[in-house]
Amino acid sequence: MTAPQETRLHRWTRWGPAAVRRLDTGVEAVVGDQTVELDVTHRGLIYEQTSRPLRLGFYACLEIGVLVRWNGEDVATIRHAEPRRLGLARRSRYDVVGDDRFVVPGMQLTERAIPPLLTLRADSGVLVSSRRWAEPLNIAVTEWSFVREDDVVPPRVRGGTRPEHVALWMAVRHA
Repeated sequence: MTAPQETRLHRWTRWGPAAVRRLDTGVEAVVGDQTVELDVTHRGLIYEQTSRPLRLGFYACLEIGVLVRWNGEDVATIRHAEPRRLGLARRSRYDVVGDDRFVVPGMQLTERAIPPLLTLRADSGVLVSSRRWAEPLNIAVTEWSFVREDDVVPPRVRGGTRPEHVALWMAVRHA
């Protein structure tokens, strides 16, 4: 078991600061006092036979569903939306389903690869989204800066968005 890597992000935002930890079992994001963890441990036959978790990664686990924990409690699952769309320029959609205390009606993640954009939306509108103009800057800073290793420009967060939803967006973004 390796020590978790922690990254502190966006200290000066109205909803921040945020912390993202990469764990052996997935990714954990903390915004304020709310903690959201994505568990990407495969719970199939191999796990049962060896009693050792097999970590596949976020995208591989979307087939069976990525478990979402909120403050240590299993509350939701992220899985592919129908119809499934794949491609570099096309948007992939993922449904967030589960407990009504965490999941708001119509909650869905939308992701695009070039440029890498991630949006968390619900029936009430967009909750958290990447800034289209900022993603190339964030990538450049992350890849080529010797000083910083995290994003410079924070995501766009709608007023009234709950901290656990910002933490969910952060966890998926860093998964």
